[in-house]
Amino acid sequence: MSPMAPASPSPSLESIDMSSPSNSVYSVVPQLRHRNVRAFHQNNGKQQTLNEDNDGSKKAFRRHVAKNLDLFPKVERDYTVRTERGGFATLVGYGMVALLVLAEIITWRNQNQQTVEHVVVDTSLGKRMKVNVNITFPSLHCNDLHVDVMDIAGDSQLGVDDSMVKRRLHPDGSPLGTKEIKVEANKAAEEHSKREGILAEEVGDNYCGPCYGAHETEDQCCNTCDDVQKAYKKKRWNSGEVVKLAEQCIREGVTSLQLPLMSKGEGCNLSGHMEVNRVSGNFHIAMGEGIEKDGRHIHQFTPEDTPNFNASHIVHELTFGPSLDSIFKKSIGVGQIAAMNGATKIVTEKDGTTGLFQYFIKVVPTSYRGTDLVTLVVGSSPTLTEKDSPLISFEKIKVSEEASDIEPVIHTNRFFFTERFRPLFTEWDDNKKNSGQLDTSIGHGSATKDGAKGSHHKVQNSILPGVFFVYEIYPFAVEVRSVTVPLTHLLIRIMATVGGVFTIVGWVDAMLYSREKARKRAGSLQ
Repeated sequence: MSPMAPASPSPSLESIDMSSPSNSVYSVVPQLRHRNVRAFHQNNGKQQTLNEDNDGSKKAFRRHVAKNLDLFPKVERDYTVRTERGGFATLVGYGMVALLVLAEIITWRNQNQQTVEHVVVDTSLGKRMKVNVNITFPSLHCNDLHVDVMDIAGDSQLGVDDSMVKRRLHPDGSPLGTKEIKVEANKAAEEHSKREGILAEEVGDNYCGPCYGAHETEDQCCNTCDDVQKAYKKKRWNSGEVVKLAEQCIREGVTSLQLPLMSKGEGCNLSGHMEVNRVSGNFHIAMGEGIEKDGRHIHQFTPEDTPNFNASHIVHELTFGPSLDSIFKKSIGVGQIAAMNGATKIVTEKDGTTGLFQYFIKVVPTSYRGTDLVTLVVGSSPTLTEKDSPLISFEKIKVSEEASDIEPVIHTNRFFFTERFRPLFTEWDDNKKNSGQLDTSIGHGSATKDGAKGSHHKVQNSILPGVFFVYEIYPFAVEVRSVTVPLTHLLIRIMATVGGVFTIVGWVDAMLYSREKARKRAGSLQ
């Protein structure tokens, strides 16, 4: 075995002959560079392999975690069992889903038509309130029908007729024809022309009679006794004394104020509106003409004529504020705008011929707010161009601390009431001290006598026959807004319904299938 040749040592800087050009230092540098490049590639390859291994382990870990979180395990089609009962259960599930989804849609639509109410303090007491009336008095002549308004603030309106319309009716309720009214108007015109002729003959054409302090302007003339009485009535003065002294009344032969008797044979329909203060008060149609004397409101009439004032009436309309028929018909909100519409009260001789009807009304200020609700009430979407409308007003609402918005509002009033009737005549038993009591509830036309025997007669009560509407305004108001349920709520309920139905149906089907398998297994073992 030959000896091994000694390995040539690697060149180093000490073993290199620097004097030889071929063995210079420049020939060693490329060798060192190649060694460094090979070492870098080897290290980079190892690092890349380690990074790939780390990425693979992370992905595997994520896949493992995702599989453990899977709530929907999959079953191969070959391992599933389909039964006839399962098919019927599926059909039942589809039917239940269809019915329940339809019910959810209907409920969602109904919820969007509902309203919610909030009670707030009423701050609009300084405003005035409009009262709409339409009442028929089937046995009361239009000449005997006078509307007076009073309130606790001391304001009163006597003989309100500038915004009212009186329509004369036949006893059967049909209106008088144009020819009938024209004939009576001609008679009145003839009497007036005769009076003017007598006046012209005695005092001349340039006569200007005094109004005895009741004139409104310096050049106002009161040429007739009626003119004097009207001037005094306008001033709310008592004309009973001036009639005795006025030259016009003496000339016409009117030396005392004779109250006219009740007219018979006709009815009257009263319709229109009146403006009242937003404070408690009353308006009434009572016997006689109302005047103010010594700071008191009194009615002038002949006591013997009292039984002839028939206070029977039919309320066609009574509303406080705008008349919103759509709110009443659609029943938006709680309560009614026109709770008294259609009330019919007829008195007979058994009820005492006539009497005093009293309605005690509690008025609740109500506002309907929001575009959706106002659109539902009015029938069209409100715009800012309608801000001058008497029905719709636009008010600012605070959306946030810095922003505000404008919403349409309808202000009106709802009310509820109680009623009372006091007859003019009450039956009195001399032996048992009025044991026969009269049923005083409105709308009942019979007296209960409780088996009273002996001598009894009717006694006239100290009342003023008429119809009184006594109203009181509550110090709080109700704000009504529409309820808006988002469409997303409907979708959530539908998804919950579908999932719940099929889950329960699946449970039932699985339970029945398990019981059937257990029964078969027990049968095979036997």
